[in-house]
Amino acid sequence: MHRFFLLFLLLGGLTAAGASPIAGVWRINLERSTELSPWRTYDLTIEIAGDDVTIKRKLAWGRRVYEDVTPVNVATPGNVVPADFWPDNRHLGAYMGGDKTKKVRAEWLDARRLLRLSTDLVLDTQQGPREVNILSDYKVSANGAQLTLTELRSTRNRPVVYVFERVNP
Repeated sequence: MHRFFLLFLLLGGLTAAGASPIAGVWRINLERSTELSPWRTYDLTIEIAGDDVTIKRKLAWGRRVYEDVTPVNVATPGNVVPADFWPDNRHLGAYMGGDKTKKVRAEWLDARRLLRLSTDLVLDTQQGPREVNILSDYKVSANGAQLTLTELRSTRNRPVVYVFERVNP
């Protein structure tokens, strides 16, 4: 009986070691984040199953709601994700272009406390198509209650920073 208990603890410890505290449901803290225009709310759900990571966003302002899902496999060097709309448009006149996909590379850093995505996409602008790279770092706080998303865009000099609070079930 004692051996089974130790085996159970060992297997549980191995499972927990591979888990990431990033997984969960998160809600934006507007006061601590970069201005969210044209949206008023931003909910983020991150699901993890082995090497598969699914990032779900829900952006809203009044009755206007946009939701998207970005599934990536960390072991795959180039995930191709359909993207018919680019919701991060800050009144720029830039819209999803090219083949309406984004190419995403993902990697874990800092013992799975930080998920880094490098996303390549093409935006249509008044001046023509524009290749854009977005480096996104999803980093969870030491206590697991806060998630900070920092985005460095090849088209901007300043990072976009969103701070989220964990939503308890």
